Amino acid sequence: MDIYKVFEDPRIKMLENDIASWNDHCRYTDVEKHVMKQLLRCRSNVLYELNVYDSDMHQLLVSFNDRLRKACAELYNKVMTTYEEYCNRTDSFGDFEVEGKIYLGAEYPNHHPLQTETAKQVWDALTQGGFEPLYDDGCAWSLHCSKEYPPEYGGCETFEKWIGMEDENDNWNEGLDREWSKDLHMIQPFHNLYDHCSFSLYDLIYVHDFDLEVHIQLERNVKYE
Repeated sequence: MDIYKVFEDPRIKMLENDIASWNDHCRYTDVEKHVMKQLLRCRSNVLYELNVYDSDMHQLLVSFNDRLRKACAELYNKVMTTYEEYCNRTDSFGDFEVEGKIYLGAEYPNHHPLQTETAKQVWDALTQGGFEPLYDDGCAWSLHCSKEYPPEYGGCETFEKWIGMEDENDNWNEGLDREWSKDLHMIQPFHNLYDHCSFSLYDLIYVHDFDLEVHIQLERNVKYE
């Protein structure tokens, strides 16, 4: 896999220059947000055409999936620990809700071979711009637990169910070459990022950092941890 060749494609160079320029001067009007969303999706579609399904990509994608799964497990454990803590408290504060979200690290991945200002602007648009509503909840469906609605109510009674891996043979590999990816066992959060949020394989495989958020709402007040 020659990632430098991929990003030398004239279509990608043009799209990324446009994205960087719009992102640098964006005032977030409805028109500007629509243009940015279309540019990001066009970039994702072109990079999809340029996917290289070789052994290097296979190993990089396996490693990313493992890192994403570990980060999701950390968030899940934090949310469930917090939920149990508040369930066991004797304070009389009524109902409460614990919410957990996981995002790709806001900083441009320092493991990525391409360290240009344009690439960093594109990453900022993807992760911080708010141009893809589905990414507002992060890499996965946000976790919600409350006294009134325990984990099983929201379909997150187990970690495996939350990440879509109740069966050991589950594999969220839509959009990938099926034969090449048949043994990858990709988790649902990868599917969400790759199929629904305009991230390409070349964006994801170099991500090592994730941002975790746990919010606690007590009646009308929200406590951030």
